[in-house]
Amino acid sequence: MLDASQYNVGIPAEDITQYCSGGYHPVHLHDHFKDGRYEILNKLGFGSFSTVWLAKDHVTQRHVSIKIVVANGSEPQNHEVEILRHVQANDLHSHPGRRSVTQLLDSFFHEGPNGRHLCVVLELLGPRLSWLAEKSQNYRLKADLARRVSARIVEALAYLHSCGVAHGDIHMGNILLRLPPWAGAESLSASASPQIGKVTKKDGSPLEKGVPEYLVEPLEMDFGSAFFASSPPKMIFTSLSLHPPESVFKRPLTQAVDIWNLGCTLYELAIGRTPFEAGFDNRELIPHKDLRRRLPETLQFTRKDLERLGKYLRKMLIVDPQQRATAAELASDTSWTLADETSERQ
Repeated sequence: MLDASQYNVGIPAEDITQYCSGGYHPVHLHDHFKDGRYEILNKLGFGSFSTVWLAKDHVTQRHVSIKIVVANGSEPQNHEVEILRHVQANDLHSHPGRRSVTQLLDSFFHEGPNGRHLCVVLELLGPRLSWLAEKSQNYRLKADLARRVSARIVEALAYLHSCGVAHGDIHMGNILLRLPPWAGAESLSASASPQIGKVTKKDGSPLEKGVPEYLVEPLEMDFGSAFFASSPPKMIFTSLSLHPPESVFKRPLTQAVDIWNLGCTLYELAIGRTPFEAGFDNRELIPHKDLRRRLPETLQFTRKDLERLGKYLRKMLIVDPQQRATAAELASDTSWTLADETSERQ
């Protein structure tokens, strides 16, 4: 294991100590993968188990995203790839939610100094929903936009559940906005000018073979936590404020975990915060106690909007997972997503 204190990095990026045997693959701008087909242009993001890159596919002449998984997580039967292939092979082509699920374009393995890495090629999507909220006033979306986004999320979830798949980690940072047809990679902020930080050893000695010469600052619907309903995991990895009760109390997990997360996400879209927050010791969930106060006019919701949203959320935020509405039931209930915008303002 590398010692982070021995390195100068210079920018916020992934943990440099994970560039070791079994860890991240060292990637540099304009590196090529799969016999020159994919060229790295910029970094889109990173996580504990992968880095994600903006790339040019020189065969199709389109921009794509490539997730490069750590070597220790690059099993031949990768769970995420298996789920994406299963979802795409589903014959429910007319389902409205199918269009809102990210498309797997390719997958292959790449040998590097730190091991053998699975590379997952996905369609290029736009910024995260959390980015859109950050650009909005008070971290809240306007009423009409919140309804439209809610409808797309519910449709996508209904499609996944119809395929026998649970997402497992729905939140605003895991929902990506689709780029319009006329937009290309240049629509992503700073895609033409990557921000890099040179990596050096503080003692002046050469870098280890598996450590990149520099790190790239990331520009910023992920399936890294998805699971088949027939073989659920024993636990899920998400923020405590989003954990459903069955996860907190270590009960069996089902697709209903998505419904709880969906309720928290739709609440956050409208109100600007999750309905629960972690306690000071990170072991308890505390509901917000000020929800009866008059909400500000900047919300642009009508009184009926808020009543409909509350009724909609009460179908999801139920302690007993068996009593929660299914994704299909929520998709067919348009009382919130198609609410009358002409009703009386609060």
